[in-house]
Amino acid sequence: MSDLQENPVPAVNQIVKNILLDQNDGDMRILFVGNSITRHGPKPDIGWELDCGMAASSPERDYVHVFAAGYSKIHPGAVYGILQVADFERGFYDFDIEKSYAEAINWKPNIVFMFFGANVSGEYDRSVENNRGESPKVRFGDRYDALRQSLDSGDTKFYHVEGYYLRPVLTAERRAVCEKHGDRWISLAGINDDAATHGLYNHPNDLGMRMIAERLLEATAKQ
Repeated sequence: MSDLQENPVPAVNQIVKNILLDQNDGDMRILFVGNSITRHGPKPDIGWELDCGMAASSPERDYVHVFAAGYSKIHPGAVYGILQVADFERGFYDFDIEKSYAEAINWKPNIVFMFFGANVSGEYDRSVENNRGESPKVRFGDRYDALRQSLDSGDTKFYHVEGYYLRPVLTAERRAVCEKHGDRWISLAGINDDAATHGLYNHPNDLGMRMIAERLLEATAKQ
């Protein structure tokens, strides 16, 4: 179980262009905010040749594309976008959200899936745990909330997806933001703790990607 929770993928240079948006007119704009599980560019030196969610065997099999294929059957007018935020994860404490992510903010998504946190340094978790109630000067949860609010165009629906790697500190802070705004939390129990769903570098394989997409589809169907 512990081995499944290791994320050995370098947190730097995961992507060249971190914002990918469909600019076609659509009656529903859906934004996936994530890290390498959502999109990682080709990086042959670590054995990864694709530009999609790691570790799908092809772009159409990552969770974004599987979700889009399913959701578009019900909402054919939907368009999709990806905001890759590994840079935010690494430097959340002083990251310029409005400047760096202006393109995604101005896209005004109707639905946002927030699925990230794995690239936050483990030192942060330990500092929170060891301070026994004393808060770090900058809390990840506060900056996570700031990013959420920047993407909110007023009636945007937010879904917070449980981390693929179990990080109790980050999960608690993310859930607090979710509850604060009355958003929807999507559990990955039975996926993130199952060896059968893990592929390259402990990222979700095709099975894991499909199961994640199914959880997202189930959540959106209930609202």
